[in-house]
Amino acid sequence: MLRKYFQPRVLWAPRDSGWWVASTFIVGSVLFGLGAAFPLIPGFPQEIINVVYLAGSSLYLIGAVIQAVQGRKMAINDQGDPEATRRFADRNSRAAIIQAFGAVLFQTSMTGTLIRSLSTIQQESVVWAPDLVGAISFVVASTMFYNLHYPIQQRQDDRVSARFLALLNIIGSGFFVLSAVGAYIVPLTDQSLYPQIANIGTFVGAIFFFISSIPGLPPKKKG
Repeated sequence: MLRKYFQPRVLWAPRDSGWWVASTFIVGSVLFGLGAAFPLIPGFPQEIINVVYLAGSSLYLIGAVIQAVQGRKMAINDQGDPEATRRFADRNSRAAIIQAFGAVLFQTSMTGTLIRSLSTIQQESVVWAPDLVGAISFVVASTMFYNLHYPIQQRQDDRVSARFLALLNIIGSGFFVLSAVGAYIVPLTDQSLYPQIANIGTFVGAIFFFISSIPGLPPKKKG
């Protein structure tokens, strides 16, 4: 299975919808990882961290929307069973839509952090709640993809590791949930409950999503 990660990949394939999904999740995961690591640098501007997170969530949203649009077009091995194809398309589409919904909530959360005029109570409802629900949506969607035995990146040539890739996303989503819990804003304060847990959860979750997205890039053709 590990050989798939060392297989040469096409880094630029804009005509391939799977490439768009994989590349946006890869770059988005890198940005989320950087956003979680930057606070370790003394005096690093919070405004830059917020922009990095917003850019990462925007890429997640783009990839999730493309996946939701393409979800009903995915083929399965048994082309001779129209009913099986329809059921697969329905379930794959539902999972993709739930993931896109979670990405929208992530985007709402990250946008909210840039709005400095909000009161503490408003921050708690506009920033924290969407972050938590968005992370839970990712867990639900990843679990549905896992049950479909299908890679979240939509690559037709990687069915052997399909469930493994989905499992990585379940674990990564779980760390995003942990991050959201740690980022809970204590009422009447401007402080997160467990900021270190929030950063660790985001960083580890981003690593899992980064690793699981690599096989979504098109493999280079031999010869």
